[in-house]
Amino acid sequence: MNNEVFQFWLTTAVELMTLLCAYLGVRLYKKDWKLRMALIVVPLLVNAVLYLIYNTTIFFYLGVVLLLCIPFVWPRKSA
Repeated sequence: MNNEVFQFWLTTAVELMTLLCAYLGVRLYKKDWKLRMALIVVPLLVNAVLYLIYNTTIFFYLGVVLLLCIPFVWPRKSA
């Protein structure tokens, strides 16, 4: 398997993981904010590392999507 095929499968897997974790972090787990935050931050770090390694913009944009999800997961004092 050459490098382009591996990078395609890696990008596809990370895209699916990012979208699934963003949805689960924002919508499904309404009680435990630490689990919700972990569901957002772990793929964010994976995207940041892969952006530094491969220098492709898709990982940067996926990280931006996850950064936009953080305010919806951040705990409030009233909660």
